[in-house]
Amino acid sequence: MTTAATTELDVLGALLAFDFIGFAQKSAALDPTDAQYGQAVGAAFGLAARRRFPQGATAREISAYVAEFLGSLEAGAEDFDAAALERLVADGLGDEPVRGGAHLDPERTMQARLVLTLRWVRELGLGPDGQRELLAEALPAV
Repeated sequence: MTTAATTELDVLGALLAFDFIGFAQKSAALDPTDAQYGQAVGAAFGLAARRRFPQGATAREISAYVAEFLGSLEAGAEDFDAAALERLVADGLGDEPVRGGAHLDPERTMQARLVLTLRWVRELGLGPDGQRELLAEALPAV
């Protein structure tokens, strides 16, 4: 367990709890140039993806989900590339990466994973205990 991983999961925990001040403060402590940047959030993202899609998902299902997700955003949809999000979801599910599309930079990847993880936690109806369990399960995976 690294301090960076703990800090990342603290950032995600604050977001899940809608603690936006804590989220902003904790996010400022992250270093996007760190070689380990994004690994803890990536682990939590993968766990949430596999819980949200327990049977997996086809490329078509992922594409439809991403289109619905982007369409549901009140603002900020233009910040995300659909093909890159599809690849992230497929990777989170442990499937072969979706071919084509732009790659996200580490900060955009982190942003996308945070937003999608928040959405999945809400879709799954995970309360505080379920959220803590998800975060605790992600920490050893880093």
